[in-house]
Formats: sequence, structure tokens, C-alpha cells
Amino acid sequence: MYIDARKFKYREPLNAYDQLAQDRDKREAQRSYKTWIEDNADEIVDRLWEIDDIGVVEQVGEFVKLLKEAEFTFSLGVYRSAIALIGITAEDLCRFFADLSGNNLDHLTQYNRINHLEQNGLISASDAAIFHRIRGIRNDCLHFNASFKSKSDDDLKSEALSVINDLKQIYANLIGVTAFDQVDASKLSEITSRIAAEAAQGAPGDAKNLDEAVMRTRNIFAEVTGIDVSMNLGGEGVFKWSVYKVVEFDFDGSPAEITLFDQFNGLPVAVDLSEDEVHAIKIMGLAIGQNVVAAIRSITNPLGMTAEWRFVALPVLASDAVSDPV
Repeated sequence: MYIDARKFKYREPLNAYDQLAQDRDKREAQRSYKTWIEDNADEIVDRLWEIDDIGVVEQVGEFVKLLKEAEFTFSLGVYRSAIALIGITAEDLCRFFADLSGNNLDHLTQYNRINHLEQNGLISASDAAIFHRIRGIRNDCLHFNASFKSKSDDDLKSEALSVINDLKQIYANLIGVTAFDQVDASKLSEITSRIAAEAAQGAPGDAKNLDEAVMRTRNIFAEVTGIDVSMNLGGEGVFKWSVYKVVEFDFDGSPAEITLFDQFNGLPVAVDLSEDEVHAIKIMGLAIGQNVVAAIRSITNPLGMTAEWRFVALPVLASDAVSDPV
């Protein structure tokens, strides 16, 4: 039985009252969806954690959009759609790689395209075998034959996860993954800016919002620098003191800030200021380029990262001997 009764059939064109009633129905549908997401969030995230990470691959084609959608649908437990999307993704990746290799193979079937690439030494026998396996599973799914219809939900999940992870590994093998030990500050900035841009777009598979963008940025920063900026499990106080160089004042911001450069670890930190602290710093005559000794504190956010720093006490000017460590 297929019961299609999602919407109440108000008479068209809607009068003012029916428009309000339809808006009410939509709000209730939104509440229902939010409840479903909340009730299933643990399982959704657990499925995401089963998908392999391959790092950063800089060369992309349109197939990447389908790959992200396949990962997203898998996380929601929509396994047949994930399998179908990966099958199409594999075909487009194959065409993309063939073009990169100077071979336009769009006129061939996927079966012959894979064989051509293998026979000409452009892909390995193992990658060709995986491409063929994905092709076969995709055909079973799209033709919806008896054997595919009989698969249990657990079987579909296992099959969907395997084709997603296998295709991602082939993508990494064929195109190449960015070596994190060779990423400089400029490239790191480019990567993190891209994460922020994807969060703003909010497309399936991209960072959903600022919180997830921060998490992905944390992960990339750790890969590049070896530093995990999550200091604890979240909600705990962090205190530190150091010798800092004053880099910038922003007394007109909300909140007001002073940016300091830690002379020992070489990292900047922005410290929020109260009105009284701004007044006291102005009276001190503190200037950009001066060195200060200061103790600062932060309460970590849910990811265990320091999101907001405050002074424990007002900073004091450092002597030249103290402010220039070797």
C-alpha cells in the first residue's frame, strides 16, 4: 500500500484563511521532521563515522556532487539511493580520469571503458575489478531485479558502505591526495576557506553549518600541524600565561578585543575585553609592538576548543630580557 497523503488539499486559489491553514500545516511538518532528526541523530552520525575519510583531493569533477549526496543518503539510511548514486559517480569518475589521461571514452559503455583503461595501463587490475563490482551492483539496483529486491536492510547497508568506501579509495588512488606534510600556510588557508564556503552553501555532504565547519577545520589543522586544538572534552576551564607581543586593538568591536602574539608557541590569540579593561589599557598607554606578560583563561566549547579568551588580570609590560626568549 502506497499512501500519499502528505498535504491537505485546500481549494485553489487559496483564500486568506486557507493560506494561514497551509502555513500551519507546514510548520507542523517542520516540527515532525526536526523530531525525526533528533530521534535518529545518533544512528545518522554513527553511519557517517563508518565512511572512510581520504583527506583532500584537489582535482574534482561533477561526480563529487554525487559522491557527497551518496554519503549523505547513506547517513540517513537510504541505502538503495546511495548505491544508485555511487554507480553513477563511478561512471563519471571513470570518464573524468580518462579525459585527464588524454582519452575521450564517452562513447564506450562503462564495461568497455573500464577494460580500455586497464588494458592501456591507466588503472590497475585491482581498481578495474572494483569498478566492475560497483558497476554490477549499480545495475542490479537500477534494474531492481529479484535478487536485489530480496536483500535485507543489513545487506543493503553493507553493500552501500562498501561501494562508497571503495570508490573513494579509487578516487584517491587515481587523482592523488594532498600530502598534509607539504601544506603551507597559504594552502591551509585555501582549504579552510573552502570549508567555510561549503558551510555557507549547505549542500548535502558539505559542512552543514558553522559548527561542523569548525570541526572540519580542527581536523585539517591537526593533520597539517600535528596539533589537536581540542584541549579537553568541552566545558572545562583552560588557563595559560606567556609573553605576548601586542598585534592589534579593536576597541570598537562587540566585544572589544586585543590580539596578542604568543612569543613561545608562535600563535596569535584574540582576548575579549570589558569596558573597564579597555579603559585601563588606554590609561596604561599600551601600544602595538610592545611585549606584555599576561595570564588568560577560556571555557572550552563543546568540541573542547577555546572559543573565547579573557584576561585573568590586566597584562603588565615585559622587560626586554624577559620578552625575547631564545
